[in-house]
Formats: sequence, C-alpha cells, structure tokens
Amino acid sequence: MSHEQLVRKVISFIEFVDAEYGTRDPEKIAAMENIFCLVWKLPRCVQGFSFAYDGDKYIVINEKVSEKGRQFVLLHELYHLLNSHTNEYNRLIFMTNAFIKTTREELEADYFAFICMNYDDLENINPLAIENEIAIFKRRHLKI
Repeated sequence: MSHEQLVRKVISFIEFVDAEYGTRDPEKIAAMENIFCLVWKLPRCVQGFSFAYDGDKYIVINEKVSEKGRQFVLLHELYHLLNSHTNEYNRLIFMTNAFIKTTREELEADYFAFICMNYDDLENINPLAIENEIAIFKRRHLKI
C-alpha cells in the first residue's frame, strides 16, 4: 500500500467516525463504546497500550505523557480497538512507543490520531507532509 493510499484509508475511517459518533473527542468515543481508559505509571518506553479481555476493552496511558500526548495515545489506541486489530503479532496488546513503528497498523493509528487532532478539513491534507508533522509532534508531546 502506497503512502497516499494509507492516508486515504485513514481519512475514510475518520469520515466514518465523524458520521458514526458525531465527534472526534476520544474520551466521548471511548465512553460510547464502553472502553475503559486508565492512566497508570508505566515504563518510560511505553506511552500506552490497549487490549481486549473477556469481552471488555481497555486503554492504558502512561501518566507521564503530556495532555496533548494523552489525547494522541488515546486516539491511536482507539483506532486499534475500533478496527479490531488482532492477529498473532498483537493478540494481547498494542503498545504505543513514540519512536518505534514497524507495522502498517501502527502507522495507520498514528495518522488517525494526528489527523483527528489537527485537521478539521480533510480535503487539505498533504500526504507527503504528514509523516514529518507526526515526527515533530511526537518529539514535542510524547517524549517522557
């Protein structure tokens, strides 16, 4: 999947979220989906993670992450849970590590979180600039 296709896929999902939930506020979406959100002391290398257990869904966010960083992590993890990203690789949890992204699902979740937070107008997104913008955002708001 090309970079532009990836961005288009994420934008399509954001349009679905806008129509389905009427908001991009991650706390409101989590409440509508009965997803439990917790802020805990986690190792510095982990900004957050999500998992499903016994029919319930959870998002755990590192207490040291900035307020803007928490919103990003919450949206990132919501993307995983709303898309039911489960397979052998990530059967139990998804971890958000600000500086290590190796899978297409992780890139999609980053794009989803960043675009939701920064773009009201989905028509004016430059797919080639998003990756750099996300890297700058992470250095500012997810470094703990």
